[in-house]
Amino acid sequence: MQNVNAQNSTYINAPQLWSEADFSGKFTQKLFYQFDLQYARQGSSTEINLFKYNSQLTIRPWLHYFIKPTLRLSGFAGLWYNYGILDVGQREYPEWRTAQQVTFYSPKNKFTLSNRLRIEERFIKDRTGNFESVLRFRYQIKCVAPIAKHTPEIKGASYLVGFDEFFINGGSTVTGHSLFDQNRIFIGYGYYLTDNLILETGYFNQFQLESNDRFFDVNHVWQITFYINNAFNKKIKNTTPDSSD
Repeated sequence: MQNVNAQNSTYINAPQLWSEADFSGKFTQKLFYQFDLQYARQGSSTEINLFKYNSQLTIRPWLHYFIKPTLRLSGFAGLWYNYGILDVGQREYPEWRTAQQVTFYSPKNKFTLSNRLRIEERFIKDRTGNFESVLRFRYQIKCVAPIAKHTPEIKGASYLVGFDEFFINGGSTVTGHSLFDQNRIFIGYGYYLTDNLILETGYFNQFQLESNDRFFDVNHVWQITFYINNAFNKKIKNTTPDSSD
């Protein structure tokens, strides 16, 4: 981990490990459920150790509704618990969050492109013990490309995935007043361990402005996600994985 100063800004480089398990399935042909468990660990300011500190724990249920196969509406309500890490200046606090989301899918011959828009209502505990509300806006463009020699969405299939996501801060005391919140880039690989169990892993870069409007986090993340589709109904065809973070 390394701190770099440039033009009165401080860039803090942090190695992290983000792990996630997503359980999903269908109520009907158009209505889906999803339940996410996310757990993150990270290194210190003096050594590269992805497992040194607890960083964040997330619990989040979703509902998805497909208006048509290429248009999906979604919503969630969840808890983000942030562990205190004195070494990197992270305080301990909970955050409750709800969101509304729309995703447009554009299937092509060799890949699927998706555009995702999300509005988040965040309720963050501040240093005085009160919860402050703030809006955040997110836009993501994503590409999923099955590896040609494999049959899609069955055991043994694999794919490449990449996305870029930009965040706009609504502005508050606890999050700061800069419009720029963060940007995330992910490049990864997915593999169907079974027809309904998928492992996805890859490199995640998070460039985030801290609430004091001067410190930037440049997090280099190894992400591991397991998608468990149709956990309670094996007779329904598996659904396409879609990381919801």
